[in-house]
Amino acid sequence: MAILDVIQYHDESGQNLATRVGPSTVNMGSQLIVHETQSAIFFRDGKAYDTFGPGRYTLSTQNIPLIGAVMRIPFGGNTPFPVEVVFMNMKDMLDLKWGTKEPVLFRDSNFGGGDGLELRAFGKFSMKIRDPKLLLGTVVGQKSVYRVNELEEWLRDIIVQQLNDVLGEKLTTILDLARNYNEISQLLKTKVATDFERYGMEITGFILGAITPPPDIQEAIRQNQKLGILEKKMGVYQQKAAADAMLEAGKNPGGVAGVGAGLGVGMMMPQMMAAGLQPMQQQNQAAAAAPATEPCPKCKTPVAKGSKFCASCGAATAVLCVACKEPLPSPAAKFCAACGKPQSASCPKCNAMLAAGAKFCAGCGSPV
Repeated sequence: MAILDVIQYHDESGQNLATRVGPSTVNMGSQLIVHETQSAIFFRDGKAYDTFGPGRYTLSTQNIPLIGAVMRIPFGGNTPFPVEVVFMNMKDMLDLKWGTKEPVLFRDSNFGGGDGLELRAFGKFSMKIRDPKLLLGTVVGQKSVYRVNELEEWLRDIIVQQLNDVLGEKLTTILDLARNYNEISQLLKTKVATDFERYGMEITGFILGAITPPPDIQEAIRQNQKLGILEKKMGVYQQKAAADAMLEAGKNPGGVAGVGAGLGVGMMMPQMMAAGLQPMQQQNQAAAAAPATEPCPKCKTPVAKGSKFCASCGAATAVLCVACKEPLPSPAAKFCAACGKPQSASCPKCNAMLAAGAKFCAGCGSPV
C-alpha cells in the first residue's frame, strides 16, 4: 500500500454527503487538506478520533492529539500507520423536496365518513450538518459514499410522519385548512427540527407547499365557497332594495307608510304561514291518532267506524258484519231500514242522544 503524503477529497458533483477515503498509509508529517464546506473525521482501527474543519494540516501529535495518545510511534515519529478519513459535506443543502408517496388518512368531521379522507401534501426544505460525527455514527454508518438524495428520502419519511401528528392536533375539518395553514406549517417545522437535531442536523428552511384532498372533495369545497359568496351578495342586494324603496317612498306622499306596511307584511309572512298551517297539522294529527274501526255490537269484530242503531226498534241498515253477518248501520242513514222511523241525532255540545224532532238537548239544554 502506497504511503500518502497528502490526504484530500474534492467532490465536483456536490451531491456526496459523506465520502470515506482509505484506509491509507501515512507518516507523521503528511498533509491533510480540508476544503471549504468540508469537515474531515479521522479514523483508526474503526474508531473515530479527531475532527478537522477547512484548512491545511500537518499530521503531528500536536494536530491530532487523540491519535497520538493511543499510538506508540518509534523512530522519532516516522513509522507509517494506516488511517481512514471521512469527508463530510457541510454546505447548506437547498431545495430539498418532501411529499407523501401515498395519501395519508385524515378523519374529517364533515367529509369521508368513518374511513377518513386521503390527503396529499408536498413542500421543500433545506438543512445543513451541525455535528458531523453524530450524523456519521447515526445515519451514514460504514458506507463509503452516502449521497444527498439518500438523506433526502429518509428525511422525507420523517416529515410525513410528523405531518400526520400535526393534522390530528390542529385540524378537525379541511374546511378550516386555509385559516390554519401558517400555524400548521410552523408547528410542522418545529417538530421536524427536533428530529433533525437528534441526528446532528439543523433545518434552515421549511415550506409547506400544499395539502390537497381528493378531487370530489375539492369540488364540494368550491361549491360551498360559491354558496357563501352568494349569501353575502343576497344580503347586499336586500339592503340595496330596502334603501331604494325608502328613496322611492320619499318622493310620494304617504309612501313611507306604504313601504312600512309592505316591510311589515313581508316580515310577518313566515309567522302567518306557520299559523295557517298549524290547524291543518292538528287535524291531520288527530285523524292519524283516531281509530278507523269499532267493534260489531254482537260479536265485537272490528268494523267500519260510525255505525249507529235505530232508537225505536234496535235494527240496523242492510250492511252486514263480515264475521257474524249482523246488520250494521250506515252512518248516512236518516231512517231505519226496518221500521222506517227517523234516526235520532246527538247533541253537538254534549253528545247526548236526541229524540226525534227535539229542539233542545235533554242533557245540557242547548238548542239544536
